Amino acid sequence: MERIQRALDLAKSQRSAPVAEDPRAERAAISREFSLPAVEFNARVALDWSTLRERRIVSAADVHPAGHAYRMLRTQVLQRARAHGLSTLGVVSAVNGEGKTLTAINLALSLAAEPNQTVLLIDLDLRRPAVASTLGLSVARGLETWFVGEDPTRTVCYAVEGVPRLLVLPTLAPVPSSSETLAGLGTRRLIGELKARDPGRLLIVDLPPVLLSDDALTVAPLLDAVVLVVNERRTRREDVARVLELFGNTRVVGTVLNQSSESEQRAY
Repeated sequence: MERIQRALDLAKSQRSAPVAEDPRAERAAISREFSLPAVEFNARVALDWSTLRERRIVSAADVHPAGHAYRMLRTQVLQRARAHGLSTLGVVSAVNGEGKTLTAINLALSLAAEPNQTVLLIDLDLRRPAVASTLGLSVARGLETWFVGEDPTRTVCYAVEGVPRLLVLPTLAPVPSSSETLAGLGTRRLIGELKARDPGRLLIVDLPPVLLSDDALTVAPLLDAVVLVVNERRTRREDVARVLELFGNTRVVGTVLNQSSESEQRAY
């Protein structure tokens, strides 16, 4: 009881002016006190790791080079996020088939393995959403229903069994007029609300390929930074240059090289 009271007192003391008590602020304070996620979720979903390994999804305990590579990426992302106050990170590629969704999922899983870090993985590739199918999520609804106003956010947000600090906001079906949808007030409200509910949570956003539509560029101003995924066998140098040019002032915190011909074989 004492811990709950401290949480309530903290919520009240942080208000800038005397106003009526906000139950949401009190719930958030209690959540922080007990290290619970402030973002509400609909249900917990299980992952089939035997299938996921075949899809190149890497668990936090993976001892192979891929696991080491994602832990290195996690550390670099966390260092830059904490140094510059970043909370929303997009994962993009120039064109399709370069591994951006795989990178977004593996990065989110790796970040969620960090004891002091909570993560929310969001699928905003509204033309070809793939987070749910890649993870094998068996859920009834996703962001496609939220965008048409049928569901509140919590009903399309899912916790992952065995990964307690990870939440997933999937999109299950393509959204018509995706560019206009992403440019609407709904997307701004979605990102703003998720950031405000838990400022310490990292939002990892799977975005559409940059050069195939204007969708990613529409969302970029709402994000703090992006990670650019390139594929040694597919990505052209001029494509990378064009992506960097289009992003302009958007911070690029790193580049991930997939299908490298010189994979790291050394061990420590």
